[in-house]
Amino acid sequence: MTEIKNSTYKVKGRIWIEINNEAFIGEGKALLLKKTAELGSLRKAAAELNISYRKAWYGINKMNKSAESPVIILKHGGRQGGIAEITPFGKKILKKFEAIEKEFTTFLNDKTKELKK
Repeated sequence: MTEIKNSTYKVKGRIWIEINNEAFIGEGKALLLKKTAELGSLRKAAAELNISYRKAWYGINKMNKSAESPVIILKHGGRQGGIAEITPFGKKILKKFEAIEKEFTTFLNDKTKELKK
């Protein structure tokens, strides 16, 4: 193989988990789950991630409907708004996705190093 000397080359990729041939969780939804769990509010998580509440709600609702068990329970609130609780299933799927993503990143980095050989 011919050596590639330009250090700007980098192997990139994206992963996601599908359910019934439809995207279930990828980087964006994983970040939304994590922020929602951290802040206890889907509205606050959406604001911090600079996405609309509607888009965030739609993403979580779609996940909840397609999974065997909800990932987040949304509870409507009064003056101060509702709360959002990540479920045990949500924690499990987030942890599994993050582990897969970490392995995938290692793979991509290794392949990038191979380009430079």
